[in-house]
Amino acid sequence: MKNVFSFMPVKNRRAVSQVIGSVVILGIVSSVGSVILFNGMDSISAFTYDLSFHEKSKNQIHREDVIFEHVRFEPLTDNMEIDLANIGTVESTITNITILKIDTQEIIAEWVDVNESVAIKDNQKIILDLSDDSDIILSIGSNTWDDPYYVNSEYKISLTTSKGNFITTVASPYNT
Repeated sequence: MKNVFSFMPVKNRRAVSQVIGSVVILGIVSSVGSVILFNGMDSISAFTYDLSFHEKSKNQIHREDVIFEHVRFEPLTDNMEIDLANIGTVESTITNITILKIDTQEIIAEWVDVNESVAIKDNQKIILDLSDDSDIILSIGSNTWDDPYYVNSEYKISLTTSKGNFITTVASPYNT
């Protein structure tokens, strides 16, 4: 009995079966992979929806972003102007300000209550010590920012927001 495939060499038959095998394996892997991918994406979407639904106040903490635009130490006084910009997606309320003289660790202003709101994509100027002269305590020398004890130092200015975020910068008096 004569072999039906005798006119085709063995080499050609094996190549056809390898191609068919590769296509079958590719079909199986791609179908299983797509099922796993879409189930995973559905699970992540459901988790994200559930998280945003139940924890709105905690999500707003991460959306709050306030930056310092400018800090001005007014010469011949102990007043300070702090310009802030809200670049976040929620309104921010600055509740407290603390100022520390870095080189001596002297607290210049400790937990000063300000309660100033900064609207979304807006800026706000906070002026300390303008009216009652009790927010900032400069106890050495002339009690002004242009005194040599204060003018040659750096100050760490820290803000606390009503949502619990803590924002800080370092500034020093210029041209005072």
